[in-house]
Amino acid sequence: MQVLRPALYALLALSALFTFWAGGDIAGKALPQWTQVVAPTLFGAFLIVFAVYRFALVRAKKYPAAIGFFQVGLGALIWVLLLPSTRQKIAPRPIEGDDALAMMSSSDARVRALAVEVAGFRARPGYVATLIEHLEDSDPTVRERAHAALVRIAGVDAGATPAAWRALAHQRGWSQ
Repeated sequence: MQVLRPALYALLALSALFTFWAGGDIAGKALPQWTQVVAPTLFGAFLIVFAVYRFALVRAKKYPAAIGFFQVGLGALIWVLLLPSTRQKIAPRPIEGDDALAMMSSSDARVRALAVEVAGFRARPGYVATLIEHLEDSDPTVRERAHAALVRIAGVDAGATPAAWRALAHQRGWSQ
């Protein structure tokens, strides 16, 4: 049993190292594809050894069974989250193309307000659907600027309700 502890720590440390290392570029260089597979593989090996170790302690009545099962189950959940397919699903998707559209989805209300205002000055019909969504934004400044931007793009004021703006956008062919 004394040999298992250092092996467990080594596997866990290597798994963590590869998890952080495979997260993106290092020094501007893209990492090889195999680095995304190493972390879950090492953690899987850790989890197997850890489960055998914990269950042996539980069977010998030197460790509480509920805690042992919980730890192994939590380890299995973490292993699933390390899988490359899971990381791709939960990673934020980069918004390609227009920076104004990307900034309209910011968590900072000031950034959203500025992006909505810029969209109004650019006056592209492609912004209309997103601007209509921002009429119901949690921040009043964003709502005001979204309304002003829609008026600037449409040339008329359809009101403050998203339904009226959706109808106008549909009438003008800006939406499907």
